[in-house]
Amino acid sequence: MRELRLLLWAGWDPIRGVPLAGYEGHALRLASLLGSRASRSSIAAELGRIRRDELGLGPSPAEDARAAEKIAAWFEAAPS
Repeated sequence: MRELRLLLWAGWDPIRGVPLAGYEGHALRLASLLGSRASRSSIAAELGRIRRDELGLGPSPAEDARAAEKIAAWFEAAPS
């Protein structure tokens, strides 16, 4: 979880400057998706939902897709 929070903070920071601890809930939801082998597009959609529903921001599908790609690649490379 720590690595996932750090990855989110470094690669997907839509409101710029939120402390690392602010990503705890988001990381938990994404960990659940990763554990269920969700697709990259599902991860990107969840990032978009968080952006819209939890952060109250406008859409940025390209940024969400880039972050989803990094998150999925990290998870796939992680030791089992």
